[in-house]
Amino acid sequence: MILKRFIRFTKESSIRSQIFFSVILNSLISIAVILFMASLFSKIMDETGNSFETNTYLDNYLEQLSVTKSAMEAYVKYKSFGSIDKYYDVMENAQNMALKLHENPSTIEVFQKEYIIRKLSLNFFDLSMKAIAARRGNRSEDARFYYERSLDCYSHLKKKIVELDIILFNMNAKNYNSNRERIQNIVQRLLVAMFILIIVMVIVPLLSVFTITKPLAQISSTARRLSEKDFDVPLFKNEDNDEVGNICRAFNAMIISIRDYIDQIWERAMKENELREKEIEIRALYTEARLKALQDQIKPHFLFNTLNTGAQLANIEGADKTCSFLEQVSAFLRYNLQHPGNEATIGQELGMLDNYIYIMKVRFDEKYQFIKNIDESLLSARMPNMILQPLVENCLKHGFKDMDENQKGIVKISVQKKTGGEEGDSSLAEGDAGTGKDSFIEISISDNGNGFAPGVRERVLAEAERGGNGVSLEVSEAEKGIEDSGHVSAGLVNVISRLRMYFKYSDVFAIKDNPDGKGSEFLIKIKV
Repeated sequence: MILKRFIRFTKESSIRSQIFFSVILNSLISIAVILFMASLFSKIMDETGNSFETNTYLDNYLEQLSVTKSAMEAYVKYKSFGSIDKYYDVMENAQNMALKLHENPSTIEVFQKEYIIRKLSLNFFDLSMKAIAARRGNRSEDARFYYERSLDCYSHLKKKIVELDIILFNMNAKNYNSNRERIQNIVQRLLVAMFILIIVMVIVPLLSVFTITKPLAQISSTARRLSEKDFDVPLFKNEDNDEVGNICRAFNAMIISIRDYIDQIWERAMKENELREKEIEIRALYTEARLKALQDQIKPHFLFNTLNTGAQLANIEGADKTCSFLEQVSAFLRYNLQHPGNEATIGQELGMLDNYIYIMKVRFDEKYQFIKNIDESLLSARMPNMILQPLVENCLKHGFKDMDENQKGIVKISVQKKTGGEEGDSSLAEGDAGTGKDSFIEISISDNGNGFAPGVRERVLAEAERGGNGVSLEVSEAEKGIEDSGHVSAGLVNVISRLRMYFKYSDVFAIKDNPDGKGSEFLIKIKV
């Protein structure tokens, strides 16, 4: 921390102060190096003094083993309780010392001998404890057997400890001699280091002066290039707070200002060029869009006029059923032409639905039955257009998809006025709580088909809530256990999304089971 403050202080001072402080810093570094060499020398001396610690450790261990053996002998021979207490105390210390020895076989001689001593020690402890246990149980033969075995093991153990002690002594003696040589080398290197430090104390100030004056040469070269209108010059990286640093920052600010001005002129020219190109492109797209719009207007009118012509020909030829069919198709098309926007009345939606139902009856030969229960006083209420037809189409396509051929599909369409307290209000999707007992128009479309597969109804509502494109109306692979990609009902999700966007409340639409029995029911709730 002190060194950082010292460096910061020198950076914020004048050039002469920096030179003065650099000399002081070099002196401090020299002293630190000398102290480091002295500490290194002291460390080597400590290592030399600790060279024979391993021999001391083995001597202590051998002494603990000897006391353990003596305590065992005293108990086995004289069965003295004082000797057995001493045996367990000393043996515990001896065991702890033995466990510090190398525990795995090794190719290194010292570690291998430590491993053998460890094994012999554990064997000695085991035999001695068995001898004592036999003596305590008055089993004289066993006590004598284990006692003799333990003495034999102790004899081998002592021999191995002495061998290891000799090896370690020789190694420690070599280390001692090596440390002495290292001390001599360090003394020689210390003298060389002191000589080098003296040279450094002379060279470093010279380098400091060179470092300080180097930016001045760069400033001179940069000023010459700027005078020649060469603005692609590198910025100075000198962030010092001295005189040279201030000059470098001033030059950087000037160079950046000139570059920014040139860049602004260049960007302005590029933007003007892009605007001209976009203007030309927009004009071309506008002309193309007008042409496409005129063509799109001609296509439905041509189809509408063609259907009317076909209906007139069928009428002239006496094909009344064909004439009526073409007139219904023409009326269905006329509804889309007359309502290009997003809004219609309930009556107009029902009229278009009548046209669609007629077409379906002709197409499927009275396969389906349509039942209507309409309150005529509610037909003037407004709603988004093209809402009811997709719901009825969903009943025909999906509700009756796998229906028995002998069963007749029934679609019920109901438009009634209700209040919040009337039965049926609870069937709507939970969303805008607090509608209370306000009046509303309930439009119901139900079928007696197969209904929705488990979980599909929730996925449809969730998809509409997040503004998705559609979901599968079939049972998923995980639910059915077979491959079936299903159908993606973009139309049903679109209906729900448009209703919520038009009326601006979420409980405008709900899906539930048909209250009359099998099948599903779509409910639309329009507040009045």
